[in-house]
Amino acid sequence: MKRFRFGWYGDGGLGETMIQAVLSGRKSATCSPAYDPEDADLKAGDELQLVDKHGRERGRLVVVAVELRPYSKLDDALARCEGVTLAELREKLSFANGRDIRGDEEMRVVYFRVTRS
Repeated sequence: MKRFRFGWYGDGGLGETMIQAVLSGRKSATCSPAYDPEDADLKAGDELQLVDKHGRERGRLVVVAVELRPYSKLDDALARCEGVTLAELREKLSFANGRDIRGDEEMRVVYFRVTRS
């Protein structure tokens, strides 16, 4: 089973906030540049361990869908699944790997649901 990690040392509590949003149902998707190898092999039906920055399992998830879309096509529906506003989502994703994301760059969106908390 693949580990789906939220948080890193020095994140100021962001990882824990995201884990709580996932477990409460406020966050049911995550988005990153499509070239990021971290989630490249995920597909609908995959079961995931939700783990924190210490490697502790906090719950279980199942991937509902995976889609690719350009950064310019991020929308309010996706932002709601991410648990943020569209402006916050665009701000969060606008810079990756030391450079600005272009509007035509593909983003990978992974939708999931909690199966066990």
